[in-house]
Amino acid sequence: MITVYVNKEKITFQNQPSIKGVLSQFNVSEKGIAIAVNEHIIPKANWSSTLLNEQDQVLIIKATQGG
Repeated sequence: MITVYVNKEKITFQNQPSIKGVLSQFNVSEKGIAIAVNEHIIPKANWSSTLLNEQDQVLIIKATQGG
């Protein structure tokens, strides 16, 4: 089992998840977001291949509009 933190929420997975796997589990759209793992931005092209490790900190940043 692997425990990671997604937006500071502790989440436990049976298997080592990819970033894309985390997004699909939380039903998060890939449009208009950025992902940082341990304070490093991960390019969208690498979301499927980037595997998360024990205690990784994942930050999902959503773009907003306003005035």
